[in-house]
Amino acid sequence: MQPMNSTANTKRKVLAITASIFDPLRLLSPAVIAYKMFLQKLWQDKLHWDELLPIHLQQEWNQLQQTISKLSHIKINRKVICPSATNIQIHGFCDSSERAYGVCLYIRSTDKNSTTSCQLLCSTSKVAPLKQLTIPRFELCAATLLARLYKKATHVLHTTINEAYLWTDSSIVLTWIQGPPNKWKAFVGNRVAFIQEETSSATWRHMPKQSNPADLISRGVEPTTLSTSTLWWKGQQWLTQEPSSWPTTEFNISTENLEIRHVHVASHPPEDMTLRFSKLNRLITVIAYCRRFINNCRQSKANRQLAILTTQISTKL
Repeated sequence: MQPMNSTANTKRKVLAITASIFDPLRLLSPAVIAYKMFLQKLWQDKLHWDELLPIHLQQEWNQLQQTISKLSHIKINRKVICPSATNIQIHGFCDSSERAYGVCLYIRSTDKNSTTSCQLLCSTSKVAPLKQLTIPRFELCAATLLARLYKKATHVLHTTINEAYLWTDSSIVLTWIQGPPNKWKAFVGNRVAFIQEETSSATWRHMPKQSNPADLISRGVEPTTLSTSTLWWKGQQWLTQEPSSWPTTEFNISTENLEIRHVHVASHPPEDMTLRFSKLNRLITVIAYCRRFINNCRQSKANRQLAILTTQISTKL
């Protein structure tokens, strides 16, 4: 094992530095996601914990490490609800790319003077799994993550939430969520069922991609840019306006992209059992055994019949 020094970086040291960023509410997710993606790259290269980084990765990490100190210069307003609020809403946003996906929640509050403000409450992010997925499936993973964060936030907030809206820029995901889970394939159906259960108190809506603050997480932002991003800290400007000015879009989705579950139905009618027997007595005997089995299943063990006369059946037919 080579001795570690201040200039020698290993996977262990990269992880330690990344984990030292204290951000429990994930308010710095658009900047921190770059460090998470770099760690994933180290795992892909199968580096050992104390193995020195290759030169090209060392150079990339040096550039990233220089930006970490800039995170401490970001000032965050934690007063998310305006004084004397008469209406409080939660607005959640989700977005995904092929490299990462993330979600963020905002508190929209209106006071007695009808003055509305919107502030970032919390967020979270994940690097995309190594398994290749389609973009709609990545977007669905982001919507699932938003459902989890929404559930946690509403559980810990000790205030009355009047309304909740969850936004996605994926028309396919919105179509999935609005449909029954058993209509879609297993990957989609399982996640849709979870989303519908955990966000039953919220309304899902569609929005243009350029209005999505969660897009900052999926593509990453430098700390300097993040500190002055009004889109990130306060959300889109239309959030402070009347609901009539919120985005409304109509869309038509091709059924080829929806991953509909195909149920195979037999094309031929059920077989007539009476045609399988050449003699009536044989048919009566089989029916007698079937009826005895059904009757015994309904009885206790002491009352079960061991035999049944076929003549009893024939008299009833």
